[in-house]
Amino acid sequence: MHRDAFDQALDAIADGVPPAWTTIESEKALDEAELAGLHLLEDVAVAFRGHAGGDASTRPPPLFLWGSLRVEEPLGEGTYAHVWRAFDPWLEREVALKLEREPRSSDTLGEARRLARIRHPNVLACFGCAVHDGRAGLWTEVVDGRSLAAILRDDGACSIEEVLRIGRDLARGLAAMHAAGLVHGDIKAENVMRERGGRIVLMDFGAGGEERLLAERRIVSATPAYLAPEVIDGAPQTRRSDLHAFGVLMYLLLTGSAPYAAEDLRALRDAQRAGARRPLRSARPELDAATAALIERCLEADPSQRPRSADDVARDLAEAAAGGSRNRRADRRRRLAGAVLAGALAIVAFAFAWPHAFPAWSADVVFVRSSTNGDEALAATASVRDGDRLRLRVSSNRSSHVYVLNEDAAGNAIVLFPLAGGEDPLPAATVTLPGGTKDPSLAWEVTPGADREEFIVVVSLERLPTLDSALAGWVRSGPEPATRSLGRVVSDEHAPLIRGERLRALLSGLSREDGTHHIWQYAFVHAPRQ
Repeated sequence: MHRDAFDQALDAIADGVPPAWTTIESEKALDEAELAGLHLLEDVAVAFRGHAGGDASTRPPPLFLWGSLRVEEPLGEGTYAHVWRAFDPWLEREVALKLEREPRSSDTLGEARRLARIRHPNVLACFGCAVHDGRAGLWTEVVDGRSLAAILRDDGACSIEEVLRIGRDLARGLAAMHAAGLVHGDIKAENVMRERGGRIVLMDFGAGGEERLLAERRIVSATPAYLAPEVIDGAPQTRRSDLHAFGVLMYLLLTGSAPYAAEDLRALRDAQRAGARRPLRSARPELDAATAALIERCLEADPSQRPRSADDVARDLAEAAAGGSRNRRADRRRRLAGAVLAGALAIVAFAFAWPHAFPAWSADVVFVRSSTNGDEALAATASVRDGDRLRLRVSSNRSSHVYVLNEDAAGNAIVLFPLAGGEDPLPAATVTLPGGTKDPSLAWEVTPGADREEFIVVVSLERLPTLDSALAGWVRSGPEPATRSLGRVVSDEHAPLIRGERLRALLSGLSREDGTHHIWQYAFVHAPRQ
């Protein structure tokens, strides 16, 4: 029998896994009050788990230190800054560090101050900012998910229900920003993240500022396709120009293309003034007339004809998203109230025991190189040479199954781990492969060979039968050190690193990451010893 959506969400929160908010909302099984209560319970649980955070001594060696932050891996980069995953030992939690490429290359501190004025679930949370070695940086929460740009690129236009939910939550975040007297200034698909559980997060506040100060400024750094016509004409950015960019994004999510096709700003402005865009209901006939009209109003060339506020937009989209599912279920509300109260009391009473009773699963991997000075973590731009001895350090706070798979440029594929007859699963600890807890002296030695080697590393709470079946005929490394040709490490979970036919086939057969398994991809280019 299909389990109740309410119970599924409670179980996920207890297990430290993001509930499937999108599925829960699309099934319309719970009302707004019930959803709000579950979100509150999740926030309380996350807050207390974050309090425990972890111990810096159990984490992999940092790539470098920036102030007190231990920078561990790259997350992305923009025109003016790099973004890194880091560990804050004072907060005892992972953070995203946005660090200027060069000193004073952007208004990073101003962006941090703007973010710090807002506390809203749909706005990126900022934890601090500083200047070290002449470079300014800010650190925020880490959002585990994909940008709307990545979703559009990978999956195409969104469903009507999904767009309504995204628009509602984005408008709520935008309303919180406007209430603080701020204008975002660069709302676009790249600056909105969808967390794995479905939360929408507005990010990147570098282009905006206080509305009263923007009135004296004419410099615009926003993306042209999202610019309102009055801003193209030289007017300052305002809340109404944010709403125009919001409308462009909604149109893009619904149709897969921008409302206007223009090669330059002049052509864009002319198209905007003429309203030369395809009507939404022509592209998506199933979209209800009221919602289509709301989005079209956001795109009006005259700012006064746009919606009055982001609050109004959020309210209208929330009503559209609710649809006909307005029947209240009193028993669920009573159960929810009891669960929230009991959960909150239990968490307060056992604040420091919580992480042990309901540990949120976390796992990480890092390649290290052995040297006379000890193990050295390989940075994203490191090189390895003939004779280097490499190991993979796997950290997990639960017993986990680990797969390390390799394919070289010639198409030769091998299972590097688990070893034939070796340890599986690995214990809840930091374990060094290929030897594991049985023989930590084993390593992979770099020798001359193929010019490219590719890897998939999978860490899972459970065995993956589909993957086990696919690997049944693969060669497995034995108890002796495996010899492969490795090289400069490049790691980006979302980049198309893997070219090898057999590894790509495995990736296509694996489900997207969820709360039970994580996937890493590595590509190595061999650099011979000079």
